[in-house]
Amino acid sequence: MNNKNNHINIHLASAFMGFLLGVSAITALSGNKDPDGVISLVFALAVAVSGFFYIVIIVLKEFLLPYLNRRRAAIKALGKDGIRILRHDKTARLAYKGIYNLIKGDYPDAEDYLQQALANSEVRQNRKFCIEWLVKLYEITENNSRLMWCFRKAAEYSPDDAEAQSRLGHAYFAEGNLDKAKYFFEQALRYDANNGYSYYNLVKIFLVRKDYEKALETLKNLMRINENHPLAHAEYANYYAMRGERENALEECKKAQLCGYKDPDELNRRINAMLNFEETKFGKEDLPSLYYKKAEANSDKQ
Repeated sequence: MNNKNNHINIHLASAFMGFLLGVSAITALSGNKDPDGVISLVFALAVAVSGFFYIVIIVLKEFLLPYLNRRRAAIKALGKDGIRILRHDKTARLAYKGIYNLIKGDYPDAEDYLQQALANSEVRQNRKFCIEWLVKLYEITENNSRLMWCFRKAAEYSPDDAEAQSRLGHAYFAEGNLDKAKYFFEQALRYDANNGYSYYNLVKIFLVRKDYEKALETLKNLMRINENHPLAHAEYANYYAMRGERENALEECKKAQLCGYKDPDELNRRINAMLNFEETKFGKEDLPSLYYKKAEANSDKQ
């Protein structure tokens, strides 16, 4: 960004100097009527006019147009009645300033305005709107602690919103806090019994904990929603691999691939590694159990 600004400033300074030199030459030659003087005067005028128009082009291209584009995008983000809302709603004006600064790349000001907008919001929909833009901000700045705060707030403001509950569950799952993750995935399913993403993650939790009965029950629910979903077949492959059922596990890998699993080679490597591990005698411990213990230990620390 600094290099770009320096580049713009150099061009702007060059254009301005050309304009000033042209104007100075015009002033000096304005009284000279001999042929050479007239030619010099025309040349000086051309330099001045070129410098002036170059300045105008730089200002339009590098400053005015980006400003107008950012403004248009921020107003559009407010909805189809964005301009009207801006005139009558203080919260919308704060949110607009936050979105504008986010698009501009001024993240501290963006956070300040969006937090002000959130504090001034009394309507649930407006709070959700502010939270979603704060999520975008914290994702860009990779501020994981504030991102988790956003997910908690979204779930708090919308306890009956399956997506908000599921997203918070995923955040806890990523941290290794399986108990909280399970709770919020189950909350999501209370309000949307067809929330496939929650079923998918619950399967993962049950498999890690070796609760095969619940894992299978949840997998059946997931397949009921979409029997051709590649992630459902991938989890079935995990289920069979963890039980040492090679033929069924490899069959589910094939189904996942046919349904469009994005990285079938990775899936096959993982399933084969699990099968080989399960088929090797190492005493009572195995890979999934060790993973489970590590995940639970991490969750206890938090």
